[in-house]
Amino acid sequence: MLLHLALGVVAGGAAYALFALPQKDPRTVLPVTWRVPLTVFAGVLAGAGSAAADDAWNGPLVAVLAAFGVVLGAVDLRSELLPNAILLRFTAVTVPVLFLAALGTGGWSGLLGAAAGSATLFTVYLLLALISPAGMGMGDVKLAAVLGLVGGWAGSAAWLGTLLGGFLLGGVAGVAVLVLRRGSRGSTFPFGPGMLLAAFASLVLLG
Repeated sequence: MLLHLALGVVAGGAAYALFALPQKDPRTVLPVTWRVPLTVFAGVLAGAGSAAADDAWNGPLVAVLAAFGVVLGAVDLRSELLPNAILLRFTAVTVPVLFLAALGTGGWSGLLGAAAGSATLFTVYLLLALISPAGMGMGDVKLAAVLGLVGGWAGSAAWLGTLLGGFLLGGVAGVAVLVLRRGSRGSTFPFGPGMLLAAFASLVLLG
């Protein structure tokens, strides 16, 4: 219980700090009033997610995904952009946390799965972005590489959940844009939140 609470506090604090990054770019500025709700949301997700995860060593990874996912999702929802400044930090934190999990569990082969999962998911999204640049941006491709690490580490079921769930939730977002914004078939929409939610749920429930 104390571990889950601690992870929630750490994730919330990380989300609070990360909130400052998109504010440096006028294209990705978030309303200041969002900072506290996003902080609390990240903390709750991390605490509840780590409690629901089967493997305690996945707890820190759940917290990392919650903190970065909440901020990235909020930015993408508002601006349809995924800032490199946050994506780079997401990658830089995820990699050592995976090594920590491998050290704790002795599951070093999982690191090979993480690398393969990252490369494969990156390739899938890159091909889609090249085929349909209007429907998917390079930010989504870069995000796929990080989420592929997480899904690949957690196993084939979690990786497939990350892939298929991302497409499913991304499609739901597309329908919502068409309905709520009265968009057309050529309208763009944020794909990142669906990808992040699918990766989080897959890690917690299938990892």
